[in-house]
Amino acid sequence: MRRRTITGVTAAALLAPALAWAQGAGHGHAHSGNEVKIGRHEVELVVRGGQATLSIVDEKEQPVDAAAFSATAVVLARGNERRTLEFRPAGGNRLAAPVDFPFDGKFRATVTLRGPGGDLGTGRFNVDAVR
Repeated sequence: MRRRTITGVTAAALLAPALAWAQGAGHGHAHSGNEVKIGRHEVELVVRGGQATLSIVDEKEQPVDAAAFSATAVVLARGNERRTLEFRPAGGNRLAAPVDFPFDGKFRATVTLRGPGGDLGTGRFNVDAVR
């Protein structure tokens, strides 16, 4: 009688869909780790080249029209210098701000999100920038 065993590769292949489902359970998109809950919204920060972008979704993970939103971020620049970014609507559910200063390592920012009724809350980000 021949005994069958499961190798590490086979086990990983069998478990991958379950792990992916568990990590994203209740979420409609893959998470990069750059998301923070601010008020009722989930906000993702992406820093690419010379621009920082915030994407906003609601509690049902539906894109929120960012036309009536703005945000301010206090960012730690090179040499522990604090800089302030002003985010403005950039179409769809996005707000954008130019990043015109150097920073070391991760992009560390404290973001205050504002909506039509004023401040909605604050979130802290510590993300890898795509240079």
